[in-house]
Amino acid sequence: MESVFMIKKFDDGWDLGELAHDIYAQEEYCTEALEIPDEKIYGTEMIGKTLLEVVLTDIQKSELNEDWYINLTRVSA
Repeated sequence: MESVFMIKKFDDGWDLGELAHDIYAQEEYCTEALEIPDEKIYGTEMIGKTLLEVVLTDIQKSELNEDWYINLTRVSA
């Protein structure tokens, strides 16, 4: 199952300017701040300066109740 999330709330301390221009910083934000397992991240892209699109892949039904997934749904648009 593939899922797309639009992140609109960012943790303090992350530079949105850097996230806007650096795909590695975007993925680092996803793994460190959002605690998304690296193997679940298919891709990321900044939309404008305030919205981060995160595409996840291979999500299992059992993962829908994990803390990282619940948090991700909470911070997404």
